[in-house]
Amino acid sequence: MPILGIDYEKCNACKICLNACMRCFRYDTEQDKVIFEQNLCDSCGRCICRCPTDAILYENIGEITTFEGVQEPSKLIPYEAMHNFLSSKRSIRGFKNKKIPRNVMEKVLNSMKYAPTAANIRELRCTIISDDDKIKELSNAVMDAIIASNNAGYSENLKKAKELGIDSIFYKAPHVMIIHSDNPSDTMNSTIGLTYAMVSAQSLGLGSCWIGLAHGVLTSNKEIREEIAGIRGNVWGVIIIGYPTQKYYRVPPRPDIKTKGLDELE
Repeated sequence: MPILGIDYEKCNACKICLNACMRCFRYDTEQDKVIFEQNLCDSCGRCICRCPTDAILYENIGEITTFEGVQEPSKLIPYEAMHNFLSSKRSIRGFKNKKIPRNVMEKVLNSMKYAPTAANIRELRCTIISDDDKIKELSNAVMDAIIASNNAGYSENLKKAKELGIDSIFYKAPHVMIIHSDNPSDTMNSTIGLTYAMVSAQSLGLGSCWIGLAHGVLTSNKEIREEIAGIRGNVWGVIIIGYPTQKYYRVPPRPDIKTKGLDELE
């Protein structure tokens, strides 16, 4: 178990850990101190992050970091800047013929790992396909599967695109990122994780787009999923990512979200 207990030489008896995790910490009146019980710990690390004296003992839990502003995230990025950044996020379907360096892709993955997951269960896996021939093979297989399905909304258009040599699945993106796992609960976790990845990518000058057609085929077609994509288990999401050729000069309009209860607020 990565969380081992409490270093009582550092502990100042503030009892913040009791508020951080009521499942694993309890106050023992006889010993007059907080006790840690491992049996319910899911290694989320919340107790480590909230302890002001760094008194939580742990091992093999990964890198623990801190930085100026971590106590008040609202001061790191003003709302206006964050809102503008998010509203400028577009689905990119045009890319430069340029691969993303490994150190840049690792930054995207590093941001993704901080996405919240249910019960802190972290079983998501990521497959990045960067070989142009492999991407083309997968794109053709996805198009063929959809054409064969006689889907009224897509089959005819994809048939024409394929005849013209147009990649209507991955748009000749330099990289395809696929999120997968054996955990049925990861359907929502993966969506959050890929959103973190896409936002992080934008901050690095990258563009991305969610590819629902590929997701659907990889989910339903075991042969394409295993033999071409090389993935065993459930596929939860597919995005393309690379350096964009497209520029946008304004933000398109979006309707307000229909909301109940807003009028009750002052």
